[in-house]
Amino acid sequence: MKKCMIILLSFFLMVCTSQLTLAQKGKDKKVKAKTEKAVKMKKDSLQKMSKEKKEHLEKKGQVEKDKMKANKKELKSEMDKEGHAYGKNKTLKGKEFGQERARQAKLLKEQKTEELNKTIKEKNDKIKTAKEKIKKSKEQLEKNKKEKKISEKQYKERKDKIDQAEKSVKDLEDKIKKAKELKKD
Repeated sequence: MKKCMIILLSFFLMVCTSQLTLAQKGKDKKVKAKTEKAVKMKKDSLQKMSKEKKEHLEKKGQVEKDKMKANKKELKSEMDKEGHAYGKNKTLKGKEFGQERARQAKLLKEQKTEELNKTIKEKNDKIKTAKEKIKKSKEQLEKNKKEKKISEKQYKERKDKIDQAEKSVKDLEDKIKKAKELKKD
């Protein structure tokens, strides 16, 4: 009798556990189906958005390409009009033509050197005034700091601006040095 009870009890436990596992499998399928559906919907919406963005970018790119083509055509037509066709439609021939071209080249070179000299002079004046302003602003800044009219934070900010101005002046000086070297050559 004890053996029968044990067998029945074990059989009953097996049936109950198998039903529980089967019931849980069904829940997993439902949850899995819902998540798959949600993932699919998100994927579809993302694909739609990416298609829309792609179409927008393609339209934008096409507009830019059209603008570039138009600009290219304009530049080409301008170059055709203003080109350096020295040998075309010439009235002079041979040696005279060569001498005239040499004279024009010399004049062009003189004009460019005059422009370079003018810009160098302007930039030197600009550097002088900038250095004076920087010197005055440094003195004023130090004076305000000693008198405690400005805070430490304001002092650092103004000091940084002055340093940036000094750096730009130094860059300009370097450019002028290079221009003077080119002028010598």
